[in-house]
Amino acid sequence: MSSTEEPRAVERKVLDYLHRYGIARGSRILVALSGGPDSLCLLHVLHRLKGRYPLALSVAFLDHGIRSGRETDKDLEFIQQTCSNLGVDLSWDRLPQGELVQRARSTGRSLEEVARESRYNFLKTSASEKQCEYIALGHTADDQIETLVMRFFQGVDLSGLPGIPEKRDFLVRPLYECTRPQIIRYLSDRGLRYLTDTTNKDSRYLRNAVRHNLLPAAEQIFPGFRGSLLSLSKKLFRLRAYVDSESKRRLVWTPTPGGYRISGQEFLAVPGVLRVFSITGLLNSLAVERKRIPYRFLSQVEDDRFVRLRRIVLSGYGIRLYWRGEQLILAMEVVGRSEKGYFIVIRGENRIVIPEAGLIFESGSMSCGAIAVLFRSARSGDTITLREGSKQVRKLFAEWRVAKQDCWKIPVLEDRRGTVAVFGSLFGYRDRLRTGVSSERGKELKSMVHRYDVEVE
Repeated sequence: MSSTEEPRAVERKVLDYLHRYGIARGSRILVALSGGPDSLCLLHVLHRLKGRYPLALSVAFLDHGIRSGRETDKDLEFIQQTCSNLGVDLSWDRLPQGELVQRARSTGRSLEEVARESRYNFLKTSASEKQCEYIALGHTADDQIETLVMRFFQGVDLSGLPGIPEKRDFLVRPLYECTRPQIIRYLSDRGLRYLTDTTNKDSRYLRNAVRHNLLPAAEQIFPGFRGSLLSLSKKLFRLRAYVDSESKRRLVWTPTPGGYRISGQEFLAVPGVLRVFSITGLLNSLAVERKRIPYRFLSQVEDDRFVRLRRIVLSGYGIRLYWRGEQLILAMEVVGRSEKGYFIVIRGENRIVIPEAGLIFESGSMSCGAIAVLFRSARSGDTITLREGSKQVRKLFAEWRVAKQDCWKIPVLEDRRGTVAVFGSLFGYRDRLRTGVSSERGKELKSMVHRYDVEVE
């Protein structure tokens, strides 16, 4: 493709996108601008198309407070000059230095995730203030490929595996079918300068590690893998849309104060995967973060016997699914929504019930004499010695993606040598036992602790 054809190809793809998704002429669009090549290309393309496809453009920029103030000051100056040259309105804000880093540490979430959440919240607020109908994001085909690879290796379920959608509600991605090399050539041919974020080269961030290390290695072995992944993504989106549609058609929940109800017989009459998708489809209306709930937690409803025999089928991550007569009730979690804790000394045979967490500990024949064994909530600084080395318990919780308000429920068993076991399986995670604990002893320990169904008001 010649250099004169390349800019037209990018503009044509954006124009096709606007037509395909019915974005009306004259629509008010807020462009999320970082100053990097993708978002800068998006702004210039939409601005150049105004003659053929008039749109009312505004721009929003957020400084996350991650990089040095001197560097971001230069970025802001560049963005202000760009918006001034194009005659578009700019909204911007700056988070206090280090705020997101601290938030990520305190919640056990990645810095990337916390930064993305803050950015979207800022964009939504700015769009509302500007009365914009859409927020345009600069995601490209390369972003989609990176996301697909990350989610595959993270083991996400069908709801997340297809990757980034082309459009979701008011979020639009007009560069979705453009590659990063096409965008760089577009900017070069137009003589447009763009910013380079120094953190984009830091492989401590997952996306950067995938972009700079994993994908080049994959390309050497499978030269055409990018096109194959994009094709797979489209197929998965169609499959997910079908499963979503079927779950809504076959499982009709009735709204109730604080939640939803459905006939237990109707719920159990459909395949397990439809039950999972039916529940995930209701999470937003319950003000629960869908992305924070692991599939392994929800997938318990695929087991008919599990659903039938438990009075409380699911409890955690801000939701509760439980039986009331012949009806299944889905509601926000009531028991244990605030952080609590328990600390119990065991000196012989005991049967200990912790109603707040819905746990029973049967010490059985484990007699320790004068040596106390503790059965308790995890505390800051807890570590357990595993085969791969010493591990902080809070890092286990972060890897399992345990909701912060649920961490206190997961039991820890401690003796005078330290942490013996972390009983994650009670809540859909793995049990971790201290290295050196025999398999038979491990089975004995696991049999001592189990959940029971607490009463629901």
